[in-house]
Amino acid sequence: MAAWCCLVIALGSLVIPTLAQRDRQAYCGACKAVVDELHYSVSKEDPHKTIETGSFRVNSKGQQVGVTSKRYAGSEAHLTELMEGVCDLMSNYGVSTDTKTGTKSYIRINSRAGESITLSNVNFSSDGSRELKNACTHFVSEYEDDIISLFKGSNRSKDSLEKELCSKLCTKRTSEL
Repeated sequence: MAAWCCLVIALGSLVIPTLAQRDRQAYCGACKAVVDELHYSVSKEDPHKTIETGSFRVNSKGQQVGVTSKRYAGSEAHLTELMEGVCDLMSNYGVSTDTKTGTKSYIRINSRAGESITLSNVNFSSDGSRELKNACTHFVSEYEDDIISLFKGSNRSKDSLEKELCSKLCTKRTSEL
């Protein structure tokens, strides 16, 4: 009986770090995919489109005071709208596994507008997309406010946004996620 318990503990110690590593890789991949999708969507929005914000109260003269027009692209309203559907876009990603290290990364497998895509060593299974979508759902629900505040009104590059948001998340231990 003692040998059986030792075997279960030994196997568990091998499987749990592997599962934790896989979850961290999916979580990190979700972060990077969310940044990519949001940055692309904000950049493609009409820069002349505006949204009215502020108080819609009417003063004693019948005029609205405190209403201002702001750029819609990258506004909190725009980002909130984009966040509602960003995880559905994870079906556009496939899993690429590094043959030397076994590290997984997620790569967009569908072109947006005729741009070239390198698809070496990519798995097109629905399991990878489902895993990424689940990680995305968890990531967005956990960090939605941080994502919106980082993107709101920002004209920063995708790499800069990804570095600020994902580098911290991708290096955390899975127990901290």
